[in-house]
Amino acid sequence: MRRARLVGALLAVSGAVLAACGGGGEGSATPALRVDLIEPALDAVEETLGDSTTYFEVNATSLVVNVFVAVEGASVVQYIYDGEALVGPSTPVEASGVTFVRGIVDLNVDEVLDDVLRELPESEPTMFVVTGAGVSGAALRVEYRVLMRSSRGGELAVVVDANGSIIGTDAE
Repeated sequence: MRRARLVGALLAVSGAVLAACGGGGEGSATPALRVDLIEPALDAVEETLGDSTTYFEVNATSLVVNVFVAVEGASVVQYIYDGEALVGPSTPVEASGVTFVRGIVDLNVDEVLDDVLRELPESEPTMFVVTGAGVSGAALRVEYRVLMRSSRGGELAVVVDANGSIIGTDAE
């Protein structure tokens, strides 16, 4: 429960920053989520912390990748990667939940958003999220979600596989 509140608070702050910064690519009404920066973000974190790094969550927005790293027992720190520099770590805060290692992340960045964007053309992608699957401890697999905001109101979390095929949804 504490992890959920922490991640929620950090996402709220990240969302406020994104709203203040604006967004969108050149000539695009919908900003592209930076899933292409996930691999370089993990490279940068592991260059700093080493190959045995464990993660609570990795998410990509239209501007940055946020990396939530498990540290010192039951704590988490956040790093932010913008494609050029790694910022962090944040101050450690208490956390609990499922962690995962990079080796189980197998993502097709060229296709992972395609099906969702095609099926929900009137919705805006706000975040792509990678989390460990399971109840507690170290995950054996990860889950991928695309958070979408409908032009008619409401939000939807679309669960996809590593290639972007839609598996299901979680209404928010």
